[in-house]
Amino acid sequence: MADHFDVIVAGGGSAGCVIASRLSEDPKRKVLLLEAGPDPQPIPETVADAEKATNVLLESPYILMYPTKRNYDLSEFYSLAGRIMGGGSSVNMMSIPRPIKADLDIWAAQGNPDWSWDKVLPVLKRIESDQDFPHSPIHGNSGPIYVKRKHVFDAQLSDQEQALLAAVTHLGLPRFNDQNDTNPYGIAPTARNIREGKRQSSAVAYLGLARQRANLTIVGAAQVTSVILHDKKVEGVRYRKDDNEHIATADKIILSAGVYHSPQILMASGIGPRAELERHGIPVVHQLDGVGENYQDHPVVTMTLKAKTSGHKPDARSRSTLKLYFKSDPARAYIDFHIILRDITSVSGIGDMIGFSCHLLEQTNRGRLTLQSSNPADLPVIDPQMLEHPKDIQAMISAMKFVQRLAATEPLSQYCGELFSPSPDEDWAKFARSTYTSYFHGVGTCKMGPSADRMAVVNQHLRVHGMDNLWIGDASIMATVAHANTNLTSMMIGERAADFIKELS
Repeated sequence: MADHFDVIVAGGGSAGCVIASRLSEDPKRKVLLLEAGPDPQPIPETVADAEKATNVLLESPYILMYPTKRNYDLSEFYSLAGRIMGGGSSVNMMSIPRPIKADLDIWAAQGNPDWSWDKVLPVLKRIESDQDFPHSPIHGNSGPIYVKRKHVFDAQLSDQEQALLAAVTHLGLPRFNDQNDTNPYGIAPTARNIREGKRQSSAVAYLGLARQRANLTIVGAAQVTSVILHDKKVEGVRYRKDDNEHIATADKIILSAGVYHSPQILMASGIGPRAELERHGIPVVHQLDGVGENYQDHPVVTMTLKAKTSGHKPDARSRSTLKLYFKSDPARAYIDFHIILRDITSVSGIGDMIGFSCHLLEQTNRGRLTLQSSNPADLPVIDPQMLEHPKDIQAMISAMKFVQRLAATEPLSQYCGELFSPSPDEDWAKFARSTYTSYFHGVGTCKMGPSADRMAVVNQHLRVHGMDNLWIGDASIMATVAHANTNLTSMMIGERAADFIKELS
């Protein structure tokens, strides 16, 4: 006989851990949290230790890699997701920016008024324990997520970063202190969720104390494959653990399996676009055309220059303490780029190089996610559609030209030599479209919106359109990709999902 719960949370990622923690605060509510990845206790040092984690990111056994083809030339890169308790928050670079005010107001304007900045700000404050602005009216000081700016690992700015700061201000961009301002612009220290050298993932910050609750059951290495349906009422989930299929039932099911797997679970259950389901022989239970559609991510184009001075450090990724918040068009109302200086590294056969990465924070075209097969063990197929719209290419080239000008500005020019990749004579649009990678911020495949929106999968309270007892709470519900790293936004979505469920009780 299947175990019965009040709530099942399918996925223990950035949002899922939050949902399970908040809902289990009521000792009368019986909650089951299922995570496809392991739930190692204690947490391995390569995950918990902030500096060690940055050195093994791409080699981590807790990352799932999705082969993804660029539309321009079908060359391949990888999209990534965490597969461990805490999801992306357990494997990311621990940068913790908020969505900007415009993101939330855009969502609200698309038929989701409960997601406006004014409605969501109290939730963002609830998440934070901000060490730098504890008394600010827009920040919280007693939440589970520790937030600290200024320096990473208590290191001072490198010489290159000091030069970057001077060059940026020389070009007229402001320096500001709070990257989580409502409308950030200029150069600022990166906020991190690192406390005493340890990563503060959702698994640590939200599940840490919650694990002791008798009403919360946590199961790792348990991959949810489908939901159990009776007509259009969801009654439970099927999941695989130790090569066996298990069933759990509940009054309420919340999918929090992420941008790639929440839509896959829906489609495997017969909920999604009719043509896609029929293509794989899956009986259609509920036609919902938006499942897997509306995919968005942040494309990243890296420029490299020959370095004028040697300055190799063990790993550049752990040293990015400043971030540039840039507008590709000065007339824009808000930013559309992050630009990050990469440290000097030595490249065999070429010499010392210095890099800049240009991260486009919005996407005009929409990609989509489809099934490789009806087998839930097969990874879904990602059609990214990044940098396919002329507007996005124009914005990227504008950012690249700014980087070229920035690198030639004193005192940064003391470190930056001639442009190596792309070369000045190269077709920069072609270069961008054939070399971009991902910022690993995929969102949108179970879009939030009113039922009149054919592409909407959930309503503004995250209930799946046309289904009973089924909600989604993760990055897949974002109507548009946030102009920020998506980890904290996902935690906020988890908080909102828990609030909506509590309001029903």
